[in-house]
Amino acid sequence: MHHISRRGFLALSGLSALAVAGCGTASGSGTRNTTTLRYQGWAGQVTPAELAAELGYLEELTLEWVGNTTSGPQDIQSAASGQIDFGGAFNGAVVKLAARNAPIKAVISYYGSDKAAYSGF
Repeated sequence: MHHISRRGFLALSGLSALAVAGCGTASGSGTRNTTTLRYQGWAGQVTPAELAAELGYLEELTLEWVGNTTSGPQDIQSAASGQIDFGGAFNGAVVKLAARNAPIKAVISYYGSDKAAYSGF
């Protein structure tokens, strides 16, 4: 069993829920020069990336929907394996993959709650 210190866990969990695969390749090595970013959607939801594209924030980048994900952990596992270029999950799933040295990079936490936002019922 791999153990991570409390400080390491808190640092990783504070980083993010959005995971990006290492250069878009299954092994995390090499580069994938593209203006198209592959992603999975969520049934009945608009993802932050889809909203950004619709509002014109992605400029020359194009999103390529490859299907719907079944869960956040599955989404970032797909990113880590190179099947998609980015994915999203709750912070705990990202921390678990990072602790196992998966080829991912946490970028931004795009859901959760803080003093300005609450996403729950």
